[in-house]
Amino acid sequence: MPDLHLKTLKCVTQEDLTFDDDVILKVNGDNVLFTSMDDGESYKVDQYISFTSKAVVKLYEADYNPGDDDDFLGAHTVRSGSGTLHFTRDGANYQLSYAVS
Repeated sequence: MPDLHLKTLKCVTQEDLTFDDDVILKVNGDNVLFTSMDDGESYKVDQYISFTSKAVVKLYEADYNPGDDDDFLGAHTVRSGSGTLHFTRDGANYQLSYAVS
C-alpha cells in the first residue's frame, strides 16, 4: 500500500482579500489540515497517508457566512511520484509539495 507524504503547503496568494485564509486540506474526503495562512506563509504539514489506488487531494478556504459554501481552490489525483501540486482556483495560489513511497 503506497504512502502519500504531504510535505509543505505554501500560500503564494491567499483567496480571502479581507482576512487570512482558513485553509482546509482533504485527502480522499478526510480532513488532514485546518490552519490560517497569509500571503508568503508556509506550513510544514509532514503527514503520511496510506491509500490504495489513488489519493484525491483537495484544498478549500473556509467561509463562515450562512449560505456561503467553502471556496474550492482545486483538486489533484495522485498515484505515484513526487513534486508540487498547485491550487489556483478562485484567485488563490497555493503550492503543496508531496512524495509517494
